[in-house]
Amino acid sequence: MKLGFDIDGITANMAKAMVELINAKYNLNYDVNVFKDHNIHKNKYVEDPELNDEIAMCMRNEVIENPEAVVNLEVYEDGVEAIRRLSKSGHTIHHITSRPAVQHDATVEWLRNNFIPFDSVHVVGKSGIKGVSAVGKGRLGRSLNLDFYIDDQGRHLDDMYRYKNRWRKGLALYTRPWNLDEAIDSKMNRFDNWVDVIRHLGIQKR
Repeated sequence: MKLGFDIDGITANMAKAMVELINAKYNLNYDVNVFKDHNIHKNKYVEDPELNDEIAMCMRNEVIENPEAVVNLEVYEDGVEAIRRLSKSGHTIHHITSRPAVQHDATVEWLRNNFIPFDSVHVVGKSGIKGVSAVGKGRLGRSLNLDFYIDDQGRHLDDMYRYKNRWRKGLALYTRPWNLDEAIDSKMNRFDNWVDVIRHLGIQKR
């Protein structure tokens, strides 16, 4: 089967890098559960709204949009191990991330450094080039003819379904603190662990 995976929140632990940054820089004491919303500007870190915005921008500038930080992100070991098993079983692995397009090389380097298998890597966020818009995950999922895709944001699953409504193994949301209250379409799945993802997909050759 052709399997699609988001990166941040699925295999790359960007949340940990962000919370460690703001704890050190602003003398805070949080863990990743501080991220109640995927939009970092909507989370509450301090009472002062201006400082709250500054903290969010700090994470954006020093982690999210920083290729050097991206290369050094820690992995979610269980997610990486699951992808290795699936690859060894003959499934093709396609990583699709909405990181800025300029982070393509850093993303590939991170995957290789952490021995994460891939058949293709697609960085579909803002291009940084005037007049050139992002491709969008949905259109890409259709062009790759994926059988399954998993993300930590429901809106990306909606985009996938909008462009392709027949999925052999469906679309899935992986549970993280920032999507606990997020509702998904009944046609989609929610998984809390990789054991259930593997069980859903199977590891037989396709």
